[in-house]
Amino acid sequence: MRGRTVSNISREEQWKHKLSQWEEKLYTYEPSQFSDTLDHWVDKAFDLLSDDKKDLFFAQIDTWLFHLHGIIQQSSFQQQAEERIVNMARSYREDIERIEDIRELPLSQKAFIAEQQIAKQKLYSVIQGSMTGTAKLSTLAIDIPAFAALNIRTTQLVAMSYGYRASTPLEMVKSLQLFYGATIPKKYQHERWETLKSELGQDIDHYFDVLTDKDHPTVWLQQPLLHLIKLLFVAIIGRQKVNNVPLLGMITTAGTNYYWTKEVSEFSHYYYMMRHLVENGELDESECEMF
Repeated sequence: MRGRTVSNISREEQWKHKLSQWEEKLYTYEPSQFSDTLDHWVDKAFDLLSDDKKDLFFAQIDTWLFHLHGIIQQSSFQQQAEERIVNMARSYREDIERIEDIRELPLSQKAFIAEQQIAKQKLYSVIQGSMTGTAKLSTLAIDIPAFAALNIRTTQLVAMSYGYRASTPLEMVKSLQLFYGATIPKKYQHERWETLKSELGQDIDHYFDVLTDKDHPTVWLQQPLLHLIKLLFVAIIGRQKVNNVPLLGMITTAGTNYYWTKEVSEFSHYYYMMRHLVENGELDESECEMF
């Protein structure tokens, strides 16, 4: 029993070290010239619109994300995922009966459950990206909605792995905030990360202000714009095939979709890891400064 305790402590410290390293990379990130240029032109384009039209535009995106989140949350495969996560948690503690009971598990066990869900989501992103890479009109048309659905679901699965049901209003907004924070350009992510950290331990209900009340709402559009560039590239090279297979297009889209799912899953996972540490009082004063 003593050996298992030492092992658990070691794994807890390993996860905290990973979190610290990830934060360090986030704070020291240097943006590329391409990202800065894209920022500039997106801002210029939106300066041509009135404030009312800009507010309406982002409100429509908010509403679309809200409904997409709800559709995923109410789906049968999400219910099955919840049962699967509870069963995994029950292998650690037999008295776990529902998602909320998972909060009683130590960090290492929660992190392992989350990693299992993330691995599946990465696989799905590769499959979905490969289908887009075939350059068929049907797969190109649904690429952006499919990407959004897959990665919003990733935030939901990570939340459940840590004992938070994404169907509640507060957790729903948190899930969408994490999706937003993970998909804006990296040079802005540390600001969003600091905001999310400052709210930990507080029952603040920012009911659905995902894009309309953010510091840099227009920069989020870089993400869908990059997807459109990717789709245009795939459509152009779609005729180039190896053994009648559009290999280059499939590799391109599978790789980019995998990258973004990795970004969303890491951002979400480290957030819930930090949330566990704060809510369970597992950070001393020096560690709080480090993080």
